[in-house]
Amino acid sequence: MAYTINPYALAQFVTAAISLVLLALVWQRRRIRGGTALLLLFSAILWWAITAGLEAAANSRELKIFWSKLAYVGAYLSPPFFMLFSLFYTNRAFKLTWSRMVGLFILPATIICLAITNESHGLIWSGFQPGPAGTNSLIYEHGFFFWVGIAFIFIIVFLSSFILFTYSVKSQNLYKRQNRLVILASIFPITGTILYVSGLNPFPGLDLIPATFMFTAAALLAGISRQKLLDIIPISHEFLIDQFKDAVIVVDRDMRVIDVNKSAESMLLVERESVIGKQGEKAIKSWKHLAPHFDQQSPLTIEIEQRGSLSKYLQTTISPLKNAQSDLIGWTIVCTDVTRRKTAEIALQKLNDRLEEQLITVQTLQAKLKEQAIRDALTGTFNREYLDSTLQRELARAKRKGSPLSVIMIDIDCFKAINDTYGHKAGDIVIKSVGSMLLKDSRECDYVCRFGGDEFIVVMPEMTEADAVKRAEKWRKLLKGKHVLFRHDAIAPTISIGIAAYPSVDKGTQGLIDAADRAMYAAKDSGRDQVCVFPVKE
Repeated sequence: MAYTINPYALAQFVTAAISLVLLALVWQRRRIRGGTALLLLFSAILWWAITAGLEAAANSRELKIFWSKLAYVGAYLSPPFFMLFSLFYTNRAFKLTWSRMVGLFILPATIICLAITNESHGLIWSGFQPGPAGTNSLIYEHGFFFWVGIAFIFIIVFLSSFILFTYSVKSQNLYKRQNRLVILASIFPITGTILYVSGLNPFPGLDLIPATFMFTAAALLAGISRQKLLDIIPISHEFLIDQFKDAVIVVDRDMRVIDVNKSAESMLLVERESVIGKQGEKAIKSWKHLAPHFDQQSPLTIEIEQRGSLSKYLQTTISPLKNAQSDLIGWTIVCTDVTRRKTAEIALQKLNDRLEEQLITVQTLQAKLKEQAIRDALTGTFNREYLDSTLQRELARAKRKGSPLSVIMIDIDCFKAINDTYGHKAGDIVIKSVGSMLLKDSRECDYVCRFGGDEFIVVMPEMTEADAVKRAEKWRKLLKGKHVLFRHDAIAPTISIGIAAYPSVDKGTQGLIDAADRAMYAAKDSGRDQVCVFPVKE
């Protein structure tokens, strides 16, 4: 007979059967993270176990070597698939480029080719010896590249197990149980490899490595059926923070950067590999804005501007990190890019500023127009229209409060002669000079108005007749001692002043003006440069 079913072959076929069941289970979950790699892994193990079983069952040397060559396909594809599964399962495959993935299979492909062509070089098997008496096993003497392949298998399986182990340490309790099962599953082939190459194999002639994968398959089967392995996939810490659109940086108590997500790399212009372990001030350009805000008790939110070719505005929250004993262990820095909102706010503020400036300009123009509407253009005193409303208001107030009110009318003496002698420009200068004197020597509550031509009226609230006479005399004397210069001439104008006071005159606003006017003309009739009070003595 060409084949004999023996315990060695039976062990391999059991491994194949378990792998086939796992293939069916994984096929249903092949679309989840790591599922495709695990599907390929079990396919390789299935192939490996079947060919190894046939090699163990074969009775002839030629058949055993034939099946051993085919077994190498599954043996050397399983470790790379296991590595891919560990990378995808722990979400560490983000740096796995196509070139690196292909590179992972170069050595396995080389070993498989050398095994198939071993007769021409003996680099895999240098010789063959019969197994123990009573068995149909074949002991293979190994060439150089066999040991290279064994080292490759050992290193890849060890690294894959280490990745899963470190991931398990950081996982939540449910996920830790899942990952420990995967780690346990990976220990078996490592153990089988060590026993096989160290000469401690208790079953000479039996390749323990595919046999130990039976235990690997059993552990994974338990994980899939009992711990919901592949049904509840752990979302790792790295995966979570890397999915954040916000930049996340974690620093320890000594302000060393211990974690950075992808958004932080683009937002803060840092590289994860180059800043991990560095002091924050050396790793992050915006650190000077962050340094004053590391509070040990509560989170603080600030807004920083990151200047560059394109400035960014970052709303940044710095939160303390504490352990179960409430001891400070570091801080998280979360930055949200608010450049669009901030840019809109700045643009809106600039628009508001411009509108405010325009409003101030309009208000200034309105005030100027309003002032111009009530002011005499030549002298700057109030005009006659303003006099009418002001005198009516002040007279009503005087009556209501029972206080005095004086109205003083001033007329420039011989003004026509000034115009005729020196010209109208000289007349305007004289009028402006009189108006300026009245404005400077009046109280803030007084109203100096140009009544018309060369006449002025001054409304003086709460001023008695006697005080009005004193003020009028002062004006008369001030102007008399003042010469108005025009070209090469010095003009010495004088004024005649008439005064009417409430309550002596109680005939309304027009009555006060008429009374002051009559007093002023009386001053002129008396020889000009005089002050007269209504009623005028005949």
